[in-house]
Amino acid sequence: MRPTRRRRRRGGPSHPEAAPRSQAGCAIGGRGPPVIAAGAGRRFTAVGARRHGRQHEFAARRLFRAAIPVTLVVGAIAGLLLAVDPRPVGGAMSRFDGRLVVPLLALGILFYALQGLRWHLLLRDIGVHQRVRDTELINLAGQATTAVLPLGDLTRALLASESSGVEFGATAATVTVQELTFTLLLVLAATPGLTLLPGGIGWMIATVAGVAGILVILTVPRVFAVVDRASSLTPGLRRLLPQIEALQREVRQLLRRPDVLAGSAFDLGRVIVATASIYIVLRGLGVGSVSWWGAAMVLAVSYVGGAISLLPGGVGANEASVVGVLVLLGVDPASAAAAAILQRLALSGIATVGGVAAYLGVRRSMHLTGARGLRALIASTRTAAIPANLPTTTSAVAAPAP
Repeated sequence: MRPTRRRRRRGGPSHPEAAPRSQAGCAIGGRGPPVIAAGAGRRFTAVGARRHGRQHEFAARRLFRAAIPVTLVVGAIAGLLLAVDPRPVGGAMSRFDGRLVVPLLALGILFYALQGLRWHLLLRDIGVHQRVRDTELINLAGQATTAVLPLGDLTRALLASESSGVEFGATAATVTVQELTFTLLLVLAATPGLTLLPGGIGWMIATVAGVAGILVILTVPRVFAVVDRASSLTPGLRRLLPQIEALQREVRQLLRRPDVLAGSAFDLGRVIVATASIYIVLRGLGVGSVSWWGAAMVLAVSYVGGAISLLPGGVGANEASVVGVLVLLGVDPASAAAAAILQRLALSGIATVGGVAAYLGVRRSMHLTGARGLRALIASTRTAAIPANLPTTTSAVAAPAP
């Protein structure tokens, strides 16, 4: 009798009529196959609904990110109009000579074309061999995030790294060299105009000293070793140490090349084009009291002020610097505010609209990951490695001897 009781507990019903009753019970109120199938169907429906909702959420995020640059520019202009009486500013802008719109747009296009050409030569020096057209598109695509993120200009370095297979630190070094050279030439070109401002020479010396200090850190091994040790103790920078070291190594190598120094002529061309742009804006508004060197000074102060602020694209700080310097030069506040707005639209308008279009184009044609690759890059530096979705090939430039 004992084995029979065990079979009754372990197995199903011992009586032959109990099995049909048990199956009927499962079909009516238990967890039989129809009920399980219905539950699985509900789960699949819920999963599909969640996926559909995530797709809508992802599309909304993409639309929101695309609208950020335009929102920032519009917000900066609105804040400027609130700080200055909008009616005189509108009157000053209505007096702008419409015949100068086409030259302004041409200068804006030329500005970014020179930037892309100079960058193409720098990329070639580190082993990136691609068409000039591709470099120009990537350069313009990087301008879309420059208006959204602090240091967003490094996005083009990331895109170049993905498209070419060269280490991100090496491509970031090309952007660093280019922007440092441009800033230095811009400040030096504004020297005659800076003599017109109280303390202008001191401001110029401080800016040049800052650029020189950055170059010393990146080119003198002992100084960089001190900065490197300090970075290793900083939680936010510790993960980026491999890329910072690659950046320093490649900057040091680039600055040793004579062709890199000769390519600074393109950066000087950008300085001339940007100065001509703000000079034409002032002439179009009927402001004839500001000379060419004064326009160069306005450009230098606004550029450095926007960079120091660490705001995306220098939005707000750039315009405030333009207005402040022009007022010190004797321009009425309404015309100064109108000049700041038109200058922003002339350069940043092309960068924002053309940059978004170029960014979408290069991501689709070159199969790049963009911002996701940047997040993977930062996460991967905990193990001092390039992420899986980024290339692992290092630069063609050899590391310097210790």
